[in-house]
Amino acid sequence: MYRMKENHDLGTFIEGCSYHGFKLKEKRFVREVNAECLEFIHENTGARLFKIAANDPNKLFSITFKTLPENDCGTPHILEHSVLNGSKSFPVRSPFDVLLKGSLHTFLNAMTASDHTTYPVASMNLTDYFNLMHVYLDAVFRPMMHEDPMILKQEGWHYELNSPESPIIIKGVVYNEMKGAFSNPLYQLYYHMSKNLFPDNAYGFSSGGHPDAIPELTSDYFSEYHRRYYHPSNSYILLYGDADLHRELEFIHEMYLKDFNRLQEAIELPLQSPIGELKTVIESYPLPEGDSLKDNTYLSLSFVANHTSERLESLALDIIVNAMVNHESAPVRLALQDAGIGKEVMGWFNEGQQNVINIIVQNANPNDMERFREIVFSTLQNAVSEGFDKTTVEGIMNRNEFQLKEGDTPQKGLMYFDLMVQSWLFEDNPFFGLEYEEPLMHLKDQINSGLLETLTRKYLLENPHGVLLSMNPETGLQRTLDANLETKLMDYKHSLNQDEVDNLIRETQQLSEYQQKEDTPEALETIPMLKLSDIPENALFYELNKVDTDGIQIMHHDVFTNGIVYTSFYFDVRCLPQELIPYASLMTALLGKLSTHKYSYGDLENQINIHTGGFTSNLATFLHQRRDENLVPQLVVSAKAITGKTDLMLDLMFEILSGTIFTDKDRLKQVIRRHHAQIDANIRQNGMNYAMNRAGSGYSRRGYFNEWTSGVEYYRVLSEITKTFDSKASIISGKLIETAFRLFSQRNLKVLVVCPAEDLESFRLKLSGNIERMHLDSGQFFPWNLSLERKNEAILSASQVQYVVKSFDFKQLGYEWTGHMHVLSQILSTDWLQNQIRVQGGAYGGFCGFAPHGNTYFASYRDPNLRETLAAIDATPGYIRNFHADKDTLTRYIIGTISNLDQPKTPSQKGSAAMHYFFEGTTAEMLNKERQEILAIRSEDIRGMADMVEDILKCNNYCVYGNEGKIMAHADMFDGLIRIVEEEQ
Repeated sequence: MYRMKENHDLGTFIEGCSYHGFKLKEKRFVREVNAECLEFIHENTGARLFKIAANDPNKLFSITFKTLPENDCGTPHILEHSVLNGSKSFPVRSPFDVLLKGSLHTFLNAMTASDHTTYPVASMNLTDYFNLMHVYLDAVFRPMMHEDPMILKQEGWHYELNSPESPIIIKGVVYNEMKGAFSNPLYQLYYHMSKNLFPDNAYGFSSGGHPDAIPELTSDYFSEYHRRYYHPSNSYILLYGDADLHRELEFIHEMYLKDFNRLQEAIELPLQSPIGELKTVIESYPLPEGDSLKDNTYLSLSFVANHTSERLESLALDIIVNAMVNHESAPVRLALQDAGIGKEVMGWFNEGQQNVINIIVQNANPNDMERFREIVFSTLQNAVSEGFDKTTVEGIMNRNEFQLKEGDTPQKGLMYFDLMVQSWLFEDNPFFGLEYEEPLMHLKDQINSGLLETLTRKYLLENPHGVLLSMNPETGLQRTLDANLETKLMDYKHSLNQDEVDNLIRETQQLSEYQQKEDTPEALETIPMLKLSDIPENALFYELNKVDTDGIQIMHHDVFTNGIVYTSFYFDVRCLPQELIPYASLMTALLGKLSTHKYSYGDLENQINIHTGGFTSNLATFLHQRRDENLVPQLVVSAKAITGKTDLMLDLMFEILSGTIFTDKDRLKQVIRRHHAQIDANIRQNGMNYAMNRAGSGYSRRGYFNEWTSGVEYYRVLSEITKTFDSKASIISGKLIETAFRLFSQRNLKVLVVCPAEDLESFRLKLSGNIERMHLDSGQFFPWNLSLERKNEAILSASQVQYVVKSFDFKQLGYEWTGHMHVLSQILSTDWLQNQIRVQGGAYGGFCGFAPHGNTYFASYRDPNLRETLAAIDATPGYIRNFHADKDTLTRYIIGTISNLDQPKTPSQKGSAAMHYFFEGTTAEMLNKERQEILAIRSEDIRGMADMVEDILKCNNYCVYGNEGKIMAHADMFDGLIRIVEEEQ
């Protein structure tokens, strides 16, 4: 074994010289990332490597390949899953799952995009970082998938036949994942848009895979695709953080790249030629039976625009989309609203080798298509003729620049990858996407010379490469599609002779046995593992310093913020009568989008964009002393700004809270209709959240509150408000005025500020200067009679898959929280449920959670099953009673548990965590006690929780969101069926 050098001196790296098989092409300091950056080429293979030598302990390694889909079979996506199912050096069934169980990763995943697949890992532990790098490199270059046909069957697709009398079905993790993805109308719209914009190249195919095409993937094509695309010559390696570069280069070369030679054929993506005209396309998507066809059409205008190399144009086009479509007073938005076309409009600028502009309208009608086109084009033409609003453009540019410089994520390496990947893949220039300051400076100059107007004309008004798409709803379509698939599979079965039927039954049994087979201790020992001594002794805890200003509690979290002040205002929702609870949620959708006494709604957004880094509002629930009966719901209003603009930020926050006008009925109607459209789309896309809320609402005060503020009941209230707005506008406006008056008072306010100690006094004085703009009020709380009624319900939808949730509160059964439950959750989620629901059941995911306040859930995600999943969940106590783990296995679970708890946080996230501790009464001593319980856990402690889990599951409280036909076939399992019917407005 070679010895790896330790050398952190980047001064020893000289351009043109070689280091461990890598030749340094360029080295320079990049101000935007505040780090020295080094670009290398591997001399033998041509592998590209880029190091961002940031002073950040959260180190990231990623390896990326251009993966260009050649059909809709989803080969890039299935490969992404499959290579992580065992490799030459790590011959376990899933090294990825073993790492999830027991490493100190801060990020561990793999992602398939339309033109590339990336494998990123991150860790703050140096040993763990190299372990993760080792496993991922072995996975992509030496996978077992070529020798083991079971991997493609499990992760991709396979026919399943359990007996001669049974029907043949199709299963596979990716197959069911994509059935879930294609249940989202917006995903279908994007698929049809891409297929028509790019008829001749890879962007016209689904890299994730279309469920109809996935079963066409053969094992030979699958293996050949890997050999062609997963080669070092087609790889892009990113290293980020404070690890020693010599050691990284040496490890990658000696362990992997030195064994490969350069491929002669480069992977290229030919440009799509313009299609010559605006092409009109009409498609359909499924609606559940009984839903109204009215106001359920999606319309879109899409254009292939510039090349990824044209950075300044890309920045400008993003501004055009936001200024013309997404801004509150965007001309296209307002023109479509005035014409009564749709309830929500949004614009996207998608970057690829060829960038795409999308303008999309939700909740329209089929006969709106031509007027939609005419209005968009005439509005864009007006903007070209009259010029863009300079203040709007200034605000959008400031917001974009703020977000780039702030980098509000703890995964900085991944953020920088996203900025640089397209220019690296298609321009061979990793610096290009990182160095944004110079093109931003030039952009500001050229905007004054008519750049936005010129690009609008070129890429929108006169572009010969566009698609006008109408995606119309069709009730019963999903039932028809399901029946067609059933007939196709029946015909296939009838085409088989008896030997072929017997063989398919045998293959089904062999796959089941393979999936149930456990890894040998010898195989598990190949996966590198840390020691318990690598774990920090104390839990992470974030402190607050309390300061009173004019009777207002200021909670200060002292941390370096790079010149930014973060603040959040917390208002207790218990000051509202119970009937106004849904209006608290509606309030979060309205704040910042309505006019105030000082600003019109468009001017308000401009002021927010020019002077702050953003304004948001949301609801948060806390449970004091970790008990459900002590519900503390808060409406949270947050903003951020550079230190020098703290006064302007606070001025805007108080203007919104004390000066919002709820009596402008036309504007109120527009924003409520848009919010309703967003929730309508969300309820079709996020079945898991709605099933989770519904299941919890029958036994938990928090669950009840969440159901009436973000669940099915909130959707129903919002639908009624939208439907009756014209006749009840004054009543609705009055309820909003009452909600705001009761919420936004001095005595109902707690303030969080996240900034260094030296900036606190300035913030305090500026807050004090604004507080009188908010009235005092009495601050009294209303008693809520939250009537909890347990029901087993199903939410019917046009989804092709199910989301199954079973939950209850263990504290109501007499059990108390311990740190052991963190480990139990890790074991069940990464082993038992993962194997039963995902590996054997074919769902995309199976997992559970135990919370300190008592709530416990078991769930499946994008699941082809229903009754079988509940049976697997109900078998959990038996697994726990028979649980035994040797010392190394238990250590893995402990390390994985700690990894989930010790995730890095941004300054704002640390402040939010500190407020969570404050509201719930959590102390550092409590967290350290739990940590010691985690570290000292034994197998008998796990077995000792079997009775608790059995008692939880015996409560038999569940909710399923899923396919209407599937649910109706199991209607006897439910006390109620929820059909979310959108009545005609």
